[in-house]
Amino acid sequence: MKKMSKVVTIRIITVLMLVSLPFLGSDCEDIINQIAPATGNIQGNWTLIYNAGTTLDICPGETVSYPNNTGGTATLQCPENTISIQRDYTVSGSTMTYTSSNIQYSVSFTSNNELVLTGINNNRLLYYTTTISSKKTTDGNVKSDSKASNYNSSEIIK
Repeated sequence: MKKMSKVVTIRIITVLMLVSLPFLGSDCEDIINQIAPATGNIQGNWTLIYNAGTTLDICPGETVSYPNNTGGTATLQCPENTISIQRDYTVSGSTMTYTSSNIQYSVSFTSNNELVLTGINNNRLLYYTTTISSKKTTDGNVKSDSKASNYNSSEIIK
């Protein structure tokens, strides 16, 4: 009798495990679906909120202004610098290219309408948002990490 109850218990556990398998992967699918293809509009002002890949090669809080959804001259600025730089860019499909440096990104958007630039010919993953609660000091400047870089996303880092 004891042997029979062990077999039944093992069968019940096996069935429960098989039934629960589809639910285990559902969170991963939700995360993957948060990044959508380029259906948004890059036109506007964006602030860097996350940099992965080549850590610290982009200045924290970099701001980028894209005047057009298909191309033009972007204005990039690091919070610690008083001088902004201008870079020509083009957008073709879901690929954005800074023309002078040939830096290319795949453009997508999260469900929160954050701009995601995934490096095509570089090792960067950049998240930008249009709204940011920055760490401002009492003099109005944005506080940044003293070890942070002053390079921006349109540059090739060697």
